[in-house]
Formats: sequence, C-alpha cells, structure tokens
Amino acid sequence: MEKSRKLSVCGTFLYALVRDGEEEKERSMKNTADDKSDRKLVLFFGITLLWTWICGFIPVVFGFAGTGFGTFLFYFGGGAPSVTALFLVCFTYPKEAAKDYFHRCFSLKYMGWKWPLITIGVFSVTTLLSLLIGVGVLGYEMPKMDFAQAILANPLMLFPVLLISLISGPLNEEFGWRGYALDKLLVRFSVFKASAILGFIWGIWHLAWYFTPGQAQYQLLQDSVFHAVMFIPSTMLLSFFVTFVYIKTKRSILAGALVHMFSNLIGSQLLASYTTEISAVIRYTNMFFFAIVIVYMCCSGKFREEAEEQIDRIKADEKRFLAGAIPLKNI
Repeated sequence: MEKSRKLSVCGTFLYALVRDGEEEKERSMKNTADDKSDRKLVLFFGITLLWTWICGFIPVVFGFAGTGFGTFLFYFGGGAPSVTALFLVCFTYPKEAAKDYFHRCFSLKYMGWKWPLITIGVFSVTTLLSLLIGVGVLGYEMPKMDFAQAILANPLMLFPVLLISLISGPLNEEFGWRGYALDKLLVRFSVFKASAILGFIWGIWHLAWYFTPGQAQYQLLQDSVFHAVMFIPSTMLLSFFVTFVYIKTKRSILAGALVHMFSNLIGSQLLASYTTEISAVIRYTNMFFFAIVIVYMCCSGKFREEAEEQIDRIKADEKRFLAGAIPLKNI
C-alpha cells in the first residue's frame, strides 16, 4: 500500500514536470514568434517611412520639386508601403503564409460584394451630404467635377479614372498598411489601439505631401494650418473604418484596399477640381461618420466577438507558420 502511494506521488510529480516543460516550451515559442514579428514590423515601418520621406523631401530641399525628375522621385517614394511589404512577404513568409496573404489580396470570392457595395454607398451619401452642407447651406463654390463630367461625356473614361484611383493609394500602399502591418498590430494591441497606431503612421507618412506643389496636403497647408493638421486625425479615423470592414470581411486585404480607393475616388477625385472649403466639409463629414462607426465598434458585442475571432485566427496562423518562417538575418 505504501509502495503504491509512493509510485502515485512519483507519477504525479513526473507528470507535473512534463506539463511544466511543455508549457515552458510553448511560452518560449510564443515569445520567439512575438519577437520575430515585432522586429519585422519595426523594419517595415522604418523602411517605409524613411524611403518615402527621403524620396519626397529631396526634391523639396534641393529645389527641383515639380520637375520631371522630382515628380518621378516623389512617386517612387509613394510605393514604399507596398513594395516593402511584398519584399518581406516574399522573402520571410513560408509558402503557405504567402499563399494565404495573396489569396486575401486578390480573391473577389473571399471578399464578397456586400461590403464593397456598402462602402460605395457610405462614401456616396457622405459626399452628397457634404455638398448639401457646403454648397447649399454655407454657400461655397460647387466643385467642377472634371472627371465626373468626362465620364458622362464618354463612359469609357471610367476605366482610366478607376485605374488612376487604384494606383494612387490602394495599389502602392495597401499591400503594406492592411496587408502586412494591421495583423501584427492586432495581435499585440486591441482593435482600437491597432487602428489608431496604424492611422497615425499612415497620416505622418504623408508629411512630404505638405511641401510638394500639386498635392492636396500642400494646398491645405497654404490655405489653413488647422485644416492641414486635421488631415492626420482624419486619416486615423479613416483607419478605424478600414479596420471595421477588414474584420467584417474576415481580413480581406482587397476589401480594405477598396475602402481606401472609394474614399479617394468618391470624396475627392470625381469632384476635382474644388476649393479647400469644400474639401474641409467633406473631411469633417466623413470624420463624423467614422466616429459613429467607432462608437458602434465599442458598443457592439457582435463586432467584438468577430474581432476576437479574427485575432485568434491570426495567432493560430502565426504559430502554424512559425516553423517555416525565414529569419531576418538570412535575408
């Protein structure tokens, strides 16, 4: 009887040692994964910001902004978020993770049509409301709508306009902002902190735009320092709306890119040219709508459950893909 009791105690002790060892191994793997992911995220933001700012500010500092070479250099810097992210994905992601990434970038079926249509409706309503307030109530000048009139005169013009809208934002940015950075921020912070951090970095990434003639931010700074500064919080609030759609579409990078695209297309490009006053009305109307979305994100139990489900999926994927990841030092 005594011998049996001793064997039982020894068995329990050995089981506890094995369990503790497994838990320690799991914690070690998690810390290793977090450390690798954090370093890659810092690398992504560092390269992206430096690349864009160097290419954007060199023409300004040396006085050749607006020339052919200056314009080329400026737009070369504008592609930094997507190019940097694609480099990191192609050279550090294991094959299965890269396949998942590109599937979420390009699959129309995975994204579905519901949220792109909702996005078009949202920006159409906020833009029309802005025009009613700006032109009808405040008496500002009606936008000339050069692109919109060109499309009405020749419907085939819709395709080059859509191409311009796709290139000037979604294509050169969203492989990085939503495609690469957002998932890594979501697993380390809350949905709200992740959206705010990414939105702030997204906003200050545009700093060179404030000093480059021909850019909307440059015109804002010439007309009103307040409106120019408010561009950054407006970008932060837009980041929340993109995150909202991203979660609702089960992390479709394409859906996030289309939010960015339709925000530019409907709220800016189709209206050009327009005054700074109208631009400000559109911006603040959108900010009011985004604030409503943020309140919903805070109060909706269903959304919080959806967000947690997607964050858990990111964590599970990180753990699953960890074994095949390529260390940065081997790049």
